[in-house]
Amino acid sequence: MATPDFLFSMRFAGRDQCGPILSDVAANVFQQVGCGPDEVAEVVRDLSGAVMPGADRGEQVDVQFRARGGSCEVIVSVDDREIWRTSRRIPAAPDRH
Repeated sequence: MATPDFLFSMRFAGRDQCGPILSDVAANVFQQVGCGPDEVAEVVRDLSGAVMPGADRGEQVDVQFRARGGSCEVIVSVDDREIWRTSRRIPAAPDRH
């Protein structure tokens, strides 16, 4: 079964709102689309590294998760300026015949 296309967006206004919530959401999104633990940990680490400098300065941070066409993409914007983007291939679900 293919992962359905989706868009999930979050907006943060500073570090206190951002840290653990973002890490938990990112880990859950990538686990749900079938990424393995090492890949999930890598995405969470890289995402935190991209988001936290802007959040530390109190800037508005937007994070979007988009799944479509067999990949899951994360886009980070600070004050409406894209600062980071990554994409991971969504593993194919095992055939259940």
